[in-house]
Amino acid sequence: MATRNADKRADLLFPFTHWNWKVSLLTAVLRGLACVGILRHLQAPIRWRFGLVEAGFVLLTCGFFSALQQQTLRIAREVMAWLACVIAVPLTSLACDAGLHFWLNGRDTCRLGVVALVFTVVSATLHWHMIRNGALLVGDEAHSFATDLKRIPRLVGTYFAAPVLWGWKAASATMRRVAEEGAAA
Repeated sequence: MATRNADKRADLLFPFTHWNWKVSLLTAVLRGLACVGILRHLQAPIRWRFGLVEAGFVLLTCGFFSALQQQTLRIAREVMAWLACVIAVPLTSLACDAGLHFWLNGRDTCRLGVVALVFTVVSATLHWHMIRNGALLVGDEAHSFATDLKRIPRLVGTYFAAPVLWGWKAASATMRRVAEEGAAA
């Protein structure tokens, strides 16, 4: 009984004990720079201030949500783990982010909705691919940040190659089946 309570407590505290500084740092830098680039029509000091605020917000929140995504690796059913990691956690994070932006910027934020949603799902699937392959993890399963950075280019390549390979295998299987049916006829 005591072990079960300790396990439940560890599960509840996981986002805090495994706050993912690696993903938080990378995301903050990328999103901050993306904001500066997207807002190129504004004066430089305004762009950089917005980029720094965005990076700061991401530093505070992203580690928590990334820890939740890492925690989904413990879910036994693959499809449920994927749904939690790629849909539930990122959309919750996006909703928090959008709520803050809407509160700060009003209706001007709505234009970014679809783009943010697509980017969130794509980046969540990339994050899923990375953590499933042991990169960008914290805690007992973690590698050094330098090791993770070295692995990222290969993992990005396999991420983008996977749909092409899947399509090739599906097309090959279909062509083989058609050829076998033609030979049998």
